[in-house]
Amino acid sequence: MLYRADLHIHSCLSPCGSLDMSPRAIVERAGEVGVNCLALTDHNSAGNCAAMARLCERAGILFFPGLEVTTAEEAHIVCLFGGVDAAAELGRIVREALPRVENIPEKFGDQALVNEEDEIEGFEERYLGLACGLSIDELRVRVAALGGLFIAAHVDKPRFSVISQLGFLSGEFSAAELSRAGAMREEARKLTKGYAAVSASDSHYLHTIGSAYVEFESGSADIAGYGQALQERRAKLVIFDRAFRTAPAARGEA
Repeated sequence: MLYRADLHIHSCLSPCGSLDMSPRAIVERAGEVGVNCLALTDHNSAGNCAAMARLCERAGILFFPGLEVTTAEEAHIVCLFGGVDAAAELGRIVREALPRVENIPEKFGDQALVNEEDEIEGFEERYLGLACGLSIDELRVRVAALGGLFIAAHVDKPRFSVISQLGFLSGEFSAAELSRAGAMREEARKLTKGYAAVSASDSHYLHTIGSAYVEFESGSADIAGYGQALQERRAKLVIFDRAFRTAPAARGEA
């Protein structure tokens, strides 16, 4: 089956995410733009993944629950899993490693926990926008033990990427992610040399969902199929311009 996978999306649980980004709204928008594989990667939390998983199952969308973790080096890592329990366990580990700083909604934004009916069930009280106490290497070990994929996020960005924080990209990563803008620049694509190159919308707002994704074929509807596509370099980047609903601006392997 051919999958169009947007695998870096933030819900209203992320302090920087729009309150419109409920799991239900994300799934509905994905269906509108032809995305049939999604990941939810809120900052340092998997709190909305269970609701998202149920909605994706009803919609026939392949779902990878996950998190975008900010490591002790202040580098962002996208961690994807095959099941909600594994993502929730990493979420528990990361939450315990976060500084005990209370969220101030008026300053940082709401961190809403939402069910599949668009009902707010609560708020995450600990501020999720800080670096946790886990290093990149420590996080890698945790993710591997839970059977997840370990992806260096937006490596072309000047802040919060492995390259911006360490000056280089090395180590065992399942893939190196480019921002939507970076995936269209040859110089930025060179940063992923030696790794499977991926991109995603990194959506914080509904209208950008599906503006970048990876396209891959797999006979298995699970994360193992995607992992194999990454290993075999079969995941192709599809990046769209502002009129992405109708016309791609660039397409192909990075």
